[in-house]
Amino acid sequence: MTRIVDIDADPETTRTKVAAAGIPIFGSVEKLLNAYTVIHGYLDGTYRTISELRKYWGYLANNVVFIQISTDINSALKIFETINERGIGLNPMDLSKNLLFTQVEPIDFTNLKHEWKKVTAPLEKAKEKPLRFLRYFIIANYKVKNDRGDAVVREDEIYDWFIDKNNLALCNYESDAFGFVKKLIRDVDRFIGFTQKRANDGVSSAAMDSMQQLCGAAFSLHYVLLLAASNFPKPLFEYFVQQLESFLFFYIFTKTPTRDLERNFSVWADELRDIGEIIDATGQKKALNAFISEKFQKNMAAKDAELTDALKRYALGSMQQYRTRYLLSKLTQFVDMAYKGLTVAAALSEYSTLEIEHILPQTPGEGLRRSFVEENPGKDYDDYKERLGNLTLFEKPLNIIAGNDFFCKKLPLYIKAGNYLTRSIAGLTDVGTNNSITRINQKLWAFNAWSAVEIEQRQEMLIGLTKEVWRTFPLET
Repeated sequence: MTRIVDIDADPETTRTKVAAAGIPIFGSVEKLLNAYTVIHGYLDGTYRTISELRKYWGYLANNVVFIQISTDINSALKIFETINERGIGLNPMDLSKNLLFTQVEPIDFTNLKHEWKKVTAPLEKAKEKPLRFLRYFIIANYKVKNDRGDAVVREDEIYDWFIDKNNLALCNYESDAFGFVKKLIRDVDRFIGFTQKRANDGVSSAAMDSMQQLCGAAFSLHYVLLLAASNFPKPLFEYFVQQLESFLFFYIFTKTPTRDLERNFSVWADELRDIGEIIDATGQKKALNAFISEKFQKNMAAKDAELTDALKRYALGSMQQYRTRYLLSKLTQFVDMAYKGLTVAAALSEYSTLEIEHILPQTPGEGLRRSFVEENPGKDYDDYKERLGNLTLFEKPLNIIAGNDFFCKKLPLYIKAGNYLTRSIAGLTDVGTNNSITRINQKLWAFNAWSAVEIEQRQEMLIGLTKEVWRTFPLET
């Protein structure tokens, strides 16, 4: 505020000079500058002379009353609660901060305020919702009990949860407010790292990248389990992420409502915290294997038929396009890894530049459409062109050349594809016996024609591959 006054200039110049002074422009600073822009624009456009501006100021000075309330910190907290109940914009994050202030001496206020900023500033900068983080933090770190018996804390229940006497001992913020804030700061760093595809050690992770491409911005509940498992050794954490991704694939691609997962995740978080505290490495692996088998594998088995049915009907418009791209990318990566004999998956980014190719063209010429209708009586061209079995990943230059041509004209181009899943459409590579190529060939089909029957066959083939890609497997102990 002082710098804005000192600069004494138009909004654009003010913003430039604030940035030049090394002040990060996000959160409350950005809101102040935006407000300054609005106010400056209003005054500049409405009051052309100093005389008019003086009249406006006179009106404000005589009709606007500012009231300042001075009180001790405990009374201030009560005032905050009262204001919040009357609908003013204070949220549980604000109230939780003030709750912590009641636990420390006034001499520590400045230090506590500085530490609290380490919680809120990173969330603001990353444009993450503070209340969502705080809710996930509670569920991930504490055993939650409520009258509903669902072990879930909703956003509007956060503050009430903190002040409940039964939860004071869990959080220990009464006797160690700074220790509690340090725990928040630690989990904020991890939480933001997870949203940016980093593992629990803060390093970019192929497993986290893959998980992010599955979940996108639409699904975030898995952060509860990641926070609960964040004390795992790095190899165990990476393994857990892979198993969690397979589990979530079954739930997301069957479009299971989030509420069916929320209660389970809260209870499972308690078990993951316990596993994270096991000191013996072998015992920790055994406990995690048991967790994966009991919680993930059994639930996936129960949803297997539902997933198979969903994939049989899967088409380009069945889900968001980024999830269809994720599905094709994972299948393509799996085939490439098997073809090359690789066991460790890299990030999916190498497939992000490829285009989704419609083998049966998306916009066919009249001759091709007529040929399909004649050869496939009772089959709808527009239905089959969007089916999963008709989709593959293809380099853009080759995709442009392939265009909307007949299948027989596209085959020579598919042979040039950089990935084996697309190349295999035109023919399987025959190299020796009992090697990585012959083993993956047993799961792939080549085609010399492309009708409704072949599209259905390839869809079945891809469904078979999904069961290979998205599965759980135990750690070696």
